[in-house]
Amino acid sequence: MSQLPDIELHRTARQLALPGYGIEQQTILHNAHVLVIGAGGLGCPAMQSLASAGVGTITVIDDDTVDISNIHRQILFGASDVGQSKVSVAARCLKELQPSITVNALNQRITPENACALVASVDLVLDGSDSFSTKYLVSDAAEITGTPLIWATVLRFHGELALFHSGPNNRGVGLRDVFPEQPSADFVPDCATAGVLGATTATIGALMATHAIGFLTKIGDVQPGVLLSYDAFPATTRSFRVSADPARPLVTELRSSYEAARPETTTLIDATLNHLLTALDIREPHEVLLKDLPEGATSLKLPLSQINSEDDVVEALSGLDQDILVYCASGKRSADFITKYSHLGHRFINLPGGVNAL
Repeated sequence: MSQLPDIELHRTARQLALPGYGIEQQTILHNAHVLVIGAGGLGCPAMQSLASAGVGTITVIDDDTVDISNIHRQILFGASDVGQSKVSVAARCLKELQPSITVNALNQRITPENACALVASVDLVLDGSDSFSTKYLVSDAAEITGTPLIWATVLRFHGELALFHSGPNNRGVGLRDVFPEQPSADFVPDCATAGVLGATTATIGALMATHAIGFLTKIGDVQPGVLLSYDAFPATTRSFRVSADPARPLVTELRSSYEAARPETTTLIDATLNHLLTALDIREPHEVLLKDLPEGATSLKLPLSQINSEDDVVEALSGLDQDILVYCASGKRSADFITKYSHLGHRFINLPGGVNAL
């Protein structure tokens, strides 16, 4: 076990003064290796706190670049970082917080091919991803390798997190004991659709880091299987203890794919680009700023919030004799729209998965 550099002792002096916390605990953090999935709204504040606290090695994996819409909640980034690799910017910021830290910046996606090797190589995983497919992939890899996992999610003003730890030599509590099956991608709205308060992601990200520090150093009695629920307004927290399902077999191998099965969308997009379909976008204006159909495809904009009656739909579609491709962010609102207005005489076609699946 490597010893603490003098500069690290000086840098963390206020932390070393904590009751029940000393050089032994700080040395444990210095020698710890944490994997962070996603350099986003959860990953950024979690990494900021982990690096500041003295975690010696952080591996972060994310294949995205910084967008101006990220920086209200992804606190390691600024406007001058737009267009740059998230992991490279994060690595630079973390080195500023802790000069002796080692940051492995992986500008790639976590996949069934690399997940187990990545997860098995670290002491602890923090999952800051924002999709069901990634969360179940990471949790399954953690159970296969027996690696402890701090899982979290956030939407609007609400967040949840828990420590899961289960594996071949430890039949503890895993994500699938709480949520056995992976929901469809449109089971809940995403942040672009429902919105998210940046301060809420910062709170949950900091709580992930606090859990990580407590688990690694054995202070604070951080226990697997305790689900913490947080609401910003009114400010409340609740904890629920969950148990392992004795009837559930352990995960022993990864699936070939964790992406939700969707109908093929390429043909529909090609038909729109070739003006064989009329595209109808029912999202709100702020969503259009984030993502839309591929360049060259035009669409009629009819936000759901502006539909006060059936007459508004009739008027907007007046004179259209083509089939109409209805789309939203995830495909759920567009499917509901088609169900509600299919009697108007137009042939509506839903874009499965919405623009988020493109």
